[in-house]
Amino acid sequence: MKKLSRRSVLRGSASLVAAGALAHPHIANAEATTATAWFAQGFIPSEDVALRQLVADYEKASGNTIDLSIVPFVALRQKEVAAITTGVVPELMEDADFSFTPLNAWDDKLLDVSDIIETQKSQYSEIVLLGRHLYNNVKKEHSYYGVPMKVASTTFHIWSSLVEKAGYKMSDIPNTWDAFIDFFLPMQAKLRSQGMRHVYALGVEISTNGVDPIATFNAHLIANDGKDLVTADGRLHADDPQVREAVIKTLTRFAKLIKDGYAPIGAVNWNDQDNNNSFHAKEIVLCFNGSLSIELAQIDQKAEYEDPITHVLPLGNDGKPLPAQIGEFGCNYSALLIVERG
Repeated sequence: MKKLSRRSVLRGSASLVAAGALAHPHIANAEATTATAWFAQGFIPSEDVALRQLVADYEKASGNTIDLSIVPFVALRQKEVAAITTGVVPELMEDADFSFTPLNAWDDKLLDVSDIIETQKSQYSEIVLLGRHLYNNVKKEHSYYGVPMKVASTTFHIWSSLVEKAGYKMSDIPNTWDAFIDFFLPMQAKLRSQGMRHVYALGVEISTNGVDPIATFNAHLIANDGKDLVTADGRLHADDPQVREAVIKTLTRFAKLIKDGYAPIGAVNWNDQDNNNSFHAKEIVLCFNGSLSIELAQIDQKAEYEDPITHVLPLGNDGKPLPAQIGEFGCNYSALLIVERG
């Protein structure tokens, strides 16, 4: 059976996922072909079922064969780094890390997919396109690397039953950033006095593992009016007094929350799954998290998750709405990549 080229597999599968165009597949080669693809495992089984069906539909429509591997996203991140390092790579893979694509585009390890992007450019927001318009330090130019295919909002998650058990009302939650977080802090002592000895007010992602800590830092930074740390032109503004003050406020805030015991000390080593696990176990009252990972558990096990609330982001500390455009911090996205061999 003939192997699909990296470009043909992206034309024939990534573009379908991104555009939802299975009814009219772009078939690069009419002969029977096969390609290897790595995707991140879903948070609930139905996600993987849907992906397998998507691939099956594509195979039926195109006559091509996809050798699909579904891998837990933390393991996928490690697998992808190892693949790039050794040069033993698949035709297609979903990126599992904010830094993976920019770093490998810089090193000229990914294929330019500008021609794929052009076929569906009108369907993407500007900020998503900026996130994939990356610099190649070998070719000394910017181009598109990876086809964006899905987005997810970043929100707060709250156990309303724990709020009420601590003697508070959901309707009293403030709507500015620091006041919002401070509202939950006294609940920790109230709940512990009722026998919940291992409960914490917050789950603060402050480790160096995964993407959740990046999203957490960005959200707090922007709430402190530091949104221009890196501007759309890719320039770093670490010397801007306003940005520096926002960074200082954010890091000081994190340190104080941990030192004062409002978040598990183990959070310094958390990966992207640990805050989810802690929230599901009712070890934390308030959780900041991206994607639909927590909400999907509510869908999959409705009887056990009747009272968690998904709460929109509060206003910044200046009382102004926070930006929630894709790629800034309100949303994040993943993309499908094709990889250069060698």
